[in-house]
Amino acid sequence: MDLGLREKIALVTGGSAGIGRAIARRLAHEGASVVICGRRMARLEEAASVLRDETGGRIEAVAADVTVPEDVAHLVQEVKRMFGRIDILVNNAGTGIYKPFLEVQEEELVQAMQMNFFAMFRVTQKVVPLMLEQGGGSIVNITGTSGSSTLEPPFFSTCSGPAKAAENRFTKALAMELGPSNIRVNCVAPGRVNAPERFERWVRDIAGETGNQGIDAATLQREWGKRIRLSNHRWADIEEIANLAVFAVSSACGFMTGAILVADGGETRD
Repeated sequence: MDLGLREKIALVTGGSAGIGRAIARRLAHEGASVVICGRRMARLEEAASVLRDETGGRIEAVAADVTVPEDVAHLVQEVKRMFGRIDILVNNAGTGIYKPFLEVQEEELVQAMQMNFFAMFRVTQKVVPLMLEQGGGSIVNITGTSGSSTLEPPFFSTCSGPAKAAENRFTKALAMELGPSNIRVNCVAPGRVNAPERFERWVRDIAGETGNQGIDAATLQREWGKRIRLSNHRWADIEEIANLAVFAVSSACGFMTGAILVADGGETRD
């Protein structure tokens, strides 16, 4: 299937690793030129170099902290300087904080909103004027299932879950407002994903607190994903989430806007 992404210009936040990097790779394979952003330039440059080798496409890197308004403005200005337009925005940068409600610290609460909803809002607000000038565009926001459902312990999500919920609501409200201007806005909400760095952090922070740190990774994944309805309670591969995001942002989904696409292997049933 031709997704109609050839010669499109895409910006992917949080693009140096994990889901963001996989989305950038898939976009480049489909013929788009891609700008990835993140906070650490050395890591971005390494990712961009690998992606160029893997895809043969044009991949650019711009260092930016999406929680800082001045960085966001610089990021969008740089993409405009390089390409003159932004056809696709993938708001992937974000974080998940899972801990009991009474243990959430003030700085964690602020971080959850800054890294998730505020960053998404600010980046989108800077990109949309370009899309309006050029006559349209497509936006996909990467959120998470904690924005619409409660997760099984020990993944208590009172801290970052409400921020993800705000992202979902933002997606629907923006889709309604921008649809008449030929700008589609959709959301991909992954469940449990085989992202090595994130899983290692969960093992360190969550398993350690619950006394499960000595359990091997495969057993721990099955235990945490016991409600997943796929064979052996398997978690998603990063590429599966990337494929969904790229499909959603493409013209192949031209009639879809305001949708929240949940990819969680049937884990959440609310």
